[in-house]
Amino acid sequence: MPLLTVLSHDSGVSGALRARLGREHDVAEVRTWERLLWLVRERPVTGVVLDSAALAPSRDPDVAVADLRRRFPSVSMVLVHRPQLDPMTLFRLGRVRLDGLALIHVDDLGGALHDAIRRSAGHSTEARVVRAIGPRLSRSTVAAVRLALNGVQLGWDTDHLASRAGVSRAHLSVRLRSDGLPSAGHLLLWAKLLHAGRWLADPARSAESISRQLEYSSGAAFRRALHNYVGGTPSEVRDGGGFDRVLQQFLDVCGVDARLPIGRSVA
Repeated sequence: MPLLTVLSHDSGVSGALRARLGREHDVAEVRTWERLLWLVRERPVTGVVLDSAALAPSRDPDVAVADLRRRFPSVSMVLVHRPQLDPMTLFRLGRVRLDGLALIHVDDLGGALHDAIRRSAGHSTEARVVRAIGPRLSRSTVAAVRLALNGVQLGWDTDHLASRAGVSRAHLSVRLRSDGLPSAGHLLLWAKLLHAGRWLADPARSAESISRQLEYSSGAAFRRALHNYVGGTPSEVRDGGGFDRVLQQFLDVCGVDARLPIGRSVA
């Protein structure tokens, strides 16, 4: 979850997050709900931290969480609640049981905030891809896929990806191909499409906004990539399974069948 947005008027919230996260993460702090919605729509944000104090009195936290989930179901959320929060609101939030939603108290901003981010990241695109390929590919290849999925959200090119993997671009491509994966450049392209497949299901996103989030030169360039590699327009991909469709295409390219039991040969 490399790009996080924090809605808070307290710099200690984002400060605690930055202190716990490594350099593979970027934290953007906003002070208004409208700015938060804009940032999630226009940038490749995968996680949001909401400070209950920044939501009051304009909106109830449970209403805000429901609204954000309705608009961007792919985005994981952490709500930092303060003593002033109405106990009934906290009770309603606890009963929601939304995947990707974690609740922590403001007094637990240290390790608890980091742990909450990690738990909510279990519902991310990266986590879903790794669960599909992890049992069937080498550890180093899975690590490269993780880096690619994170890197495209931070604007990495193939040289940066290889550098983060600790090898040259040519060596990385050889290593990837030996495990059945495409070259480093094509792996980054697939990483973009996997994110796109997930985001196409978000009602508040459009093909144009996704193309900007993934730094395509234009909406037309994004549509061409989706058509060439997945075989459909954005609406066709969304209606045909979205992320699951893109993931299956990626697994087919890698020669991996996600439907096979772990440990069974896929040769």
